[in-house]
Amino acid sequence: MRNVAGCLLRCGLVILVSSRGVVALGESPSADLVVRVPKGFRVTLYADDELASDIYSMTIDSAGRVVVSGRGYVRVLHDRDGDFRAESYTTYSTLPSGGAQGLFFDGSDLLLSGDGGMWRLRDSDGDGRADGGLERILKIRAGGEHDAHAIRRGPDGWYYLLAGNGAGVTTAHASLRSSPIRDPSAGALLRMPRSLSGSEIVVDGFRNAYDFAFDGSGDMFVYDSDGERDVSLPWYRPTRVFRALPSFGAGWLSRSWKRPGYFLDMPPVIASLGRGSPTGVACYRHRSFPELYRGAVFACDWTFGRVMAMTPPGRGDGGLAVPIEFMSGRGHFGFAPTDIAVGPDGALFVSVGGRGTRGSVYRITHPASTRRSTNRRETPVEMCLGMPQPLASWSRAKWLPLARELGAAEFHAAIDDA
Repeated sequence: MRNVAGCLLRCGLVILVSSRGVVALGESPSADLVVRVPKGFRVTLYADDELASDIYSMTIDSAGRVVVSGRGYVRVLHDRDGDFRAESYTTYSTLPSGGAQGLFFDGSDLLLSGDGGMWRLRDSDGDGRADGGLERILKIRAGGEHDAHAIRRGPDGWYYLLAGNGAGVTTAHASLRSSPIRDPSAGALLRMPRSLSGSEIVVDGFRNAYDFAFDGSGDMFVYDSDGERDVSLPWYRPTRVFRALPSFGAGWLSRSWKRPGYFLDMPPVIASLGRGSPTGVACYRHRSFPELYRGAVFACDWTFGRVMAMTPPGRGDGGLAVPIEFMSGRGHFGFAPTDIAVGPDGALFVSVGGRGTRGSVYRITHPASTRRSTNRRETPVEMCLGMPQPLASWSRAKWLPLARELGAAEFHAAIDDA
């Protein structure tokens, strides 16, 4: 076991997190978890296993609340007293029975993957509970570890679904004539119009990518798994974060062959992260972290209990020069991150769970940067164009009504003045 003082010297900060929140180093409570983050960041326990056990996936809903899913539940976590810790939950739905591995709120309705498809749960009265059963949007294998996973809405207004190599993506999923790929191989990223009728195959060749994120330029970043059985063999390829490009394949051809990153028809590799099990991915597009992390891509590794951070190329001298281990843990209770999301105040939320393990949600902040992030008075157009995390459900719920109220002419004028 590592020496705690040594960790402090080498890493800058060690925080003990228990069921009571942040604990001083000298208290040594039972059943604590050591979580390490860079100097200046603060970690607190937002929800424990009693509120959300064995979490598969997590999102932030249109009202800014943390929502988690595991086997037989989708729960909205509540921090009613404003102490930055959830004390209760309401059950949005007990479906899908096998747990959702992808969640995205479209207003008060929820899109999710699980139980053999991509589904919609409707909440017509906005009470935070689904009105009825599942409405299937897309037939695809979902519920297994290599099946359909994350759902997001892109900057083009279309919906995206990421599927692993066990999801059974075929030519039938290229039902729209505009599909860049007609004959897919292995895992794939699917794209669906606003009507959710029909789909394209945008990228294929993934082994088992679980999540992805868009940056401010609209580029897609996907964290794909390795072929762990071939570790130490010459043809082994590590887990990699790709800048996914339409019509490109990520190179997974068979159990023991995946193209290296230098092949001309491979998408750019922005990080090779060795062994691991890729889970949640997020791009930080808020103002409450230091400038160094704005625009950074965060990628979770379930097996080795870490959250990596990296800056995609193209930011000039800004950002992280190399990928770093942003968050990690040790201890008998483990730290197995499954998903990651950015909240309305700029806090980063990380959920843990999977394969019957304990569930929790952690909240990461940078107090000094949060205090400095007070902004000058903005015009309505500036507020709309500068809204943080613009693709998040909670952010869309703020800027979209404002944009509709302002009308197109205001934005045309802003473009002319730029």
